[in-house]
Amino acid sequence: MRKSSGKKIVVILIVIAVCIFAIFPFIWMISVSFKPASEVYAAPHLFPQNLTLDGYRTILEPSGAFSFTVWLKNSVIVSISTTIFSLIIATLGAYGISRFRFRGRKVLAYIILTTQVIPGALIIVPLYIIMGELNLHDKLFGLVLTYTTFTVPFSTWMMKGYFDSISPSIDEAALVDGAGRFQVFRRIILPLSMPGLSATTIFAFVSGWNEYMFASVLLRSYENWTLPIGIASFSGQYDTNWATIMAGSVLITIPVVIIFWLLQRHMIAGMTAGAVKG
Repeated sequence: MRKSSGKKIVVILIVIAVCIFAIFPFIWMISVSFKPASEVYAAPHLFPQNLTLDGYRTILEPSGAFSFTVWLKNSVIVSISTTIFSLIIATLGAYGISRFRFRGRKVLAYIILTTQVIPGALIIVPLYIIMGELNLHDKLFGLVLTYTTFTVPFSTWMMKGYFDSISPSIDEAALVDGAGRFQVFRRIILPLSMPGLSATTIFAFVSGWNEYMFASVLLRSYENWTLPIGIASFSGQYDTNWATIMAGSVLITIPVVIIFWLLQRHMIAGMTAGAVKG
């Protein structure tokens, strides 16, 4: 009994330590966002000694061509569009690979997954040339196409794995009852795959919401900037406004937390599905 109790205490302490290690950067980010510049560069304190909202005022107040609300609007447009396109393409492709048997099906699935290991920096120049030929430089739609290109392969693989876990007999029963293949997909399979759709939605949205490298290359004008570029612009060559950057980081994190909170019920249902079987 004492040995088992000791092991439990050790496990609990390890879990607490890991949680603190994971959460501390977010606590520090929030703390710095409320600190004046004099405290940011002084001896570090976990909590601000002189609480101030200067960082939030600086990033939220429009200054010339710099406008947080414009960057927010652009990021919302790009992220939601990327998510919608990714879900449509990935779910249809994953369902086809999961349910239909054709020559090269497994090879195709692995090719789709293999594309994820290609570094983005390796294709940024060819992609820049292609977008130039399509006249999509400095346009949000060009950025949406770029992000969709990177999110669709992994989204397809995730959805395929989830469709594989749904018994094909459900499809066959609906087809026997007179339903069409697309009706089966839309009315039966998609509702059953809500946990997988939730995970894919979060992945696609976060990919478009946080991405910096391609946005900084493809977007030139201030009015087309997304939030990552706008927040990074407060880091200068000789001075960095850390309080403003951290304030922007806090604000950019809030939508992701809200989306995860709204979809967590479906994700938890998916993770616990089948955990107890008779």
